[in-house]
Amino acid sequence: MQKSIRQDLSTRIGLVILCISMTIGACYYAYSIRFHDREFRKSIEHQTQHISDTFTLQLWLFDLNTIRKLCEIFSASPEVQGLLLLDHKKEVIFKQEVSGKHGASFQVSRELSYQGKKTVGYLEIYYANTSWEIQRKNILFVGIFMVLGTIAGSMIFINILLKHYLSKPLDDLQKDMALLAQGDFQRSGLVNQKSEIQSIINAFNDLTVSLRERDKALFQANKIVNRSPAVAFLWKNDEDWSVEFASGNVVNLTGYTALDFIERRISYGKIVHIDDRERVAGELANADKVEGLQTFAHKPYRLLTKNGSVKWVKSKSYIRRDSQGIITHIEGIVYDITEEIMLEKRLQQAQKMEAIGSLAGGIAHDFNNILAVILGYAEMARDDSPEESAVVQDLDNVIEAAHKAKKLVQQILAFSRQSEVERIPIQIQPLIKEGLKMLRSSIPTTISIMQDIDPESGIILADPGQVHQVLMNLCTNAYHAMEETGGVLSVILKTVYIDPDEMGLHVSPGEYIEFTVKDTGSGIGSDVIGKIFNPYFTTKEVGKGTGMGLAIIHGILSDYGGAITVDSELGKGTAFHVYFPVVEADVATETQKAEVIPVGNERILFVDDEKLLADMGKDMLERLGYQVTVRYSSLEALEIFQNTPKEFDLVITDQTMPGITGTDLSRRMMQIRPDIPIILCTGYSNLIDENSAKVLGIKEFALKPLTKGMLAKLIRKVL
Repeated sequence: MQKSIRQDLSTRIGLVILCISMTIGACYYAYSIRFHDREFRKSIEHQTQHISDTFTLQLWLFDLNTIRKLCEIFSASPEVQGLLLLDHKKEVIFKQEVSGKHGASFQVSRELSYQGKKTVGYLEIYYANTSWEIQRKNILFVGIFMVLGTIAGSMIFINILLKHYLSKPLDDLQKDMALLAQGDFQRSGLVNQKSEIQSIINAFNDLTVSLRERDKALFQANKIVNRSPAVAFLWKNDEDWSVEFASGNVVNLTGYTALDFIERRISYGKIVHIDDRERVAGELANADKVEGLQTFAHKPYRLLTKNGSVKWVKSKSYIRRDSQGIITHIEGIVYDITEEIMLEKRLQQAQKMEAIGSLAGGIAHDFNNILAVILGYAEMARDDSPEESAVVQDLDNVIEAAHKAKKLVQQILAFSRQSEVERIPIQIQPLIKEGLKMLRSSIPTTISIMQDIDPESGIILADPGQVHQVLMNLCTNAYHAMEETGGVLSVILKTVYIDPDEMGLHVSPGEYIEFTVKDTGSGIGSDVIGKIFNPYFTTKEVGKGTGMGLAIIHGILSDYGGAITVDSELGKGTAFHVYFPVVEADVATETQKAEVIPVGNERILFVDDEKLLADMGKDMLERLGYQVTVRYSSLEALEIFQNTPKEFDLVITDQTMPGITGTDLSRRMMQIRPDIPIILCTGYSNLIDENSAKVLGIKEFALKPLTKGMLAKLIRKVL
């Protein structure tokens, strides 16, 4: 156990006091010895002089008895150890042997002379310092007591002072420092301490203020970092890229916490996708070969998160090297770019769709012109053929096929968002049956098709092309789900009443046609089923879908006021339920009135750069009774109109023509004659639609191909 400062200082100060006390005691003891010795010598000199004077007189008188008695008296003194008295002839008068029991003795010799003239004898006295033995013990006892008392008193007093002026302030400061270590950046309340302690407290308070500001800045920085998609890392340059630091938001990117990485429960190298791991390691190895390189960027790569999902990231790495220039650590900033990658893919898909739309528009323009010729001449041939002729049935089949081709083109344009959807009251049973016949020829015999179609199901208001699209998408998905294993494709059509509260559908209560497509395929997992109606989401391989089918169906049903639901179980199959709202009977019968083809005799200028189409249009209009002038060039048409503007009651012009377009031709003709009615026709144009045409003053806008009946009604409507 470590000693405290107070204990250490007390011990050291005690030792100092002990040494000082012992030194003082030793000096005092030596001084006492010298002092006592000096006083003792003075005392024995005085005593010796007294004895000498006494013996001198008696020797002068030669009173030996008295002398011997005096010698016995003097030798009986405790201080006299020995006594030798000689006469003038140096013969012994009295002799007492020196005793060694009292330790060292002091010898004093004197020659005895009477009045300083005549020697009467010789004296030797041996003194013992008996009083010093007693005084020495007293001095030692008193000295030891004083030293011990001084040390004890000093230690107690010093401890009190140290506790009050050192230990207590330091203990209080230690408590403040413990709070600081816990993140409590409060200044110390200690004041009026001794200068040294107060200086430490002031330095502590300055440190507290500095740490508080740094902690505040660090907190804000961490807050910003942890909200950002950028994750900070510090890796060791080892095989697995062991992580020594990771910012807190790493859990948002990988699903693993910073502690998981730091405690080596997972390493960064382990979460790099196996298909990218070698490339990422190779980029680091290449960077290691470049002398002096400090930073480099990895190409985008994938990470496997804790829940098994894949995220795309890009990173910028900063290199740490040792004294030999070898890379020891890599500091990295890793960015989550999954959304960017997905957006890029969606953009590429959208660009493909845009390209498809542009291609569809170009095909539609040319194909509509061809259809217009086929349909027009077929109708005229049908009119010229007697009813009992065998060719009538053939012509009817040609006309029916041309109408189907027309609807196909409309579907293409609707898909590319270049035509308006035309909803009409229809019964969809025939569409379903016809679509299943087409599917049967393209689906392998390992998949059987079961039908349960109610012939009495109601009428819906829909675009036939979109209904056909719904059927084909759902059945194609079912076919792909059973392509490898085979199975049963079931198609069910029936009328149901929907109570949204019971079924959880976001539709109005009422009668609906329920169209169900079921398969016995692999089913859809719970982790996927919530995403299947998202645009571009697909589980199909490349070449088997765009990921748009279910999203388009969902959009179609939402526009119709219907709904689509799905039931699925892995390994047991999937069932899609489509709900079309049923319309009232009077709405359905509005379009079932008998068609009457009107005629006229007005003068019409017909303009189209396709000669075959222009000639067919002339023949068709003349059969309706009109006087028709045909021009194959918009410039020629403008010239004849400039020369004879009053000669025409109506102008019918194509939009897409060399020279000047139909809209430019119409604008110039209306400048010449503002009241001239114009019908603008087009197979496809992304520059003009019905609304913009009417804003220019054009009376009607029509999409090719036009049947004889449609054209006749449109002309009468304008005239």
